[in-house]
Amino acid sequence: MDSYLVFDFETSGLDPGRDRIIQVGVCIVRDGSVISTDGWLVNQSVRISAEARAVHGITENDIQARGIPPQDSLARLFALMGQAAGCVGHNIHRFDVLFMFSEARRLGLQPPGVEDFVDTAALFKGWKLGCRKGPKETNRAYAERVLSMKAFGLKYSIPACLKELRIDSKLVKAHDAAGDAYMTHLIYERLKSLTA
Repeated sequence: MDSYLVFDFETSGLDPGRDRIIQVGVCIVRDGSVISTDGWLVNQSVRISAEARAVHGITENDIQARGIPPQDSLARLFALMGQAAGCVGHNIHRFDVLFMFSEARRLGLQPPGVEDFVDTAALFKGWKLGCRKGPKETNRAYAERVLSMKAFGLKYSIPACLKELRIDSKLVKAHDAAGDAYMTHLIYERLKSLTA
């Protein structure tokens, strides 16, 4: 897949049932080249956990001062997903998609189908383990299968993938949703070339 939308969320905590999406990042790729990156804060009435704040640095004041309403944020994201030939993210089937579904339920919006969303965490882990996607297996089923495999010592966070794949990311801010979306694009493109 050469044209796609990469998305990433920063959240108020780790529990999709209780915590909220507070930042959305997107990277639009056409024919393998980045067309645009964008990110926005989401004005949620929620407390941001100290652990989450330590990771991404976003405060309640930030989202209240500069965030857009959650309904507008999700509608904007879903519109971009609807225009994309495909969607990509890092560890999305175990994190971002769960938050997206939870947010959509709260707001009464219909989320897109996610069976064909490509998960670069699963692609990387599968590449390291020599585990390929089956011919009739959806991207989501592949991600669930591969990410459930025990592989002690194998790290597949964005920084671990960048290091292993020798991708220079010094110019991109980590744990910023737009920056993480861009870095996920770099990981995806490198993995495509390695697994072709």
